[in-house]
Amino acid sequence: MRKTILIIGMAIAILTVVYSFFGMGDTGQFFGFEVNIWAYRLIWTGLFVLVLFDYLKTTKK
Repeated sequence: MRKTILIIGMAIAILTVVYSFFGMGDTGQFFGFEVNIWAYRLIWTGLFVLVLFDYLKTTKK
């Protein structure tokens, strides 16, 4: 079950980054705060990397 949740989290993060290239303007909303679009993409990419490392650690066990 945990692996499924991690995969869904990775998919959401990647889709958010990809969507930001097509559907957003100069800023993005992150927890109610408007941030620069590149910072927004960097935050979501960082979240993807964190979830990916957790997924890889889980699959090693």
